[in-house]
Amino acid sequence: MIERSYKHYSVKPGTIYLRGGDPNFATPAHIRDAAIKAIIEGYTHYAPSEGIPELRDAIANYYSKYGVKYDPDQIMVTAGGSPALHMINVSMLEPGDEVLVFDPSFSRYFSEPPTLGAVVKPVPLLKPGFHLDPEDLKANISEKSKMIVLCNPNNPTGTVYSKSELKAIADIAIDNDLIVVSDEFYSEFTYDDIKHVAISSLDGMSERTFVLVGGTKMFNFTGWRLASLILPKEYYKIVEKKTRFIGVRPATFVQRAGAEAFNAMSTKYGKEVMKEHREEYDRRRSFFCKRIDEIDGINCHTFEGAFYAYPDVSSFGLPVSSFVDELEREEGVLVGNGEGHGGVSVIGEKSPAYGHIRPALVQDVDVLEEAATRIERFTRNIPK
Repeated sequence: MIERSYKHYSVKPGTIYLRGGDPNFATPAHIRDAAIKAIIEGYTHYAPSEGIPELRDAIANYYSKYGVKYDPDQIMVTAGGSPALHMINVSMLEPGDEVLVFDPSFSRYFSEPPTLGAVVKPVPLLKPGFHLDPEDLKANISEKSKMIVLCNPNNPTGTVYSKSELKAIADIAIDNDLIVVSDEFYSEFTYDDIKHVAISSLDGMSERTFVLVGGTKMFNFTGWRLASLILPKEYYKIVEKKTRFIGVRPATFVQRAGAEAFNAMSTKYGKEVMKEHREEYDRRRSFFCKRIDEIDGINCHTFEGAFYAYPDVSSFGLPVSSFVDELEREEGVLVGNGEGHGGVSVIGEKSPAYGHIRPALVQDVDVLEEAATRIERFTRNIPK
């Protein structure tokens, strides 16, 4: 039985919150109990800078199911995915380096490298399903290329990259001696019998791939701030040296609970809990994408993974920022600006993210049904 638990402190009463990727599920009881137990037992002091050994062991064991075995000493525990990504960027990027980012993808991939003097080069994903033509990636390679950033399953489009797509990316990375960042926060949430494939499991890739593995979305404890970074052995000491003064470690008792969470994924109980959550997201996906796509003027593909819809609302002629703001003001539905998760800031209307909103399916189907009704009413009232 899935428990619900949802509090947002900045939302007006009556507003349907679909902006952030913060599930309305409670953290499973066995993980909560582990955190409480750790506090009672005195795990409230400093932890090792790389994370406690039992959590690093648990993450290594969990990730081995994707066909690649990492040493726990290759893992750094971080306070969420954004610090992990920051650690990679500050350690690996130099001014003038080019970062190839699939477009659309998570906003931070586009926004952070320029603060370090690097250049983002958006690589388009093809509509309607937002998959990759490898020739588009090849066309953006130059002598300044340093890094490819991949989110799989992809936030915001829900793309789950096929093994052939990942093999093409891997071949390009190896041929051009590029490192790859693989953000796999949503790896447990794939649908229609599509399986997650880890790019690091492909030949020649574990030694050049930085993997982000998170607990925040997987175990519904976004506010606990717990994730990890798996590094190639060659780069571990480099990242450790360059980030030693960045305070990115979660609380010790949170790490103890994280060890329980990842270890439980090898048990029948843990797998059943994850299956329940996956099936609930699938129900939301099946309902909402179809319902929104039926609204005149909106195109919405049915995504393959994660839990975000990505409708195209460009036909209404409103800037997406205005669409989002007016939808909240007039109908009390708060969605994300989908253009922020793409290359619009770099290449404008040429970006596949142009004209999109991003509702996160973090509410129950009955609430999503009400949200869809409000969205439809809002679009009917937009002046032609």
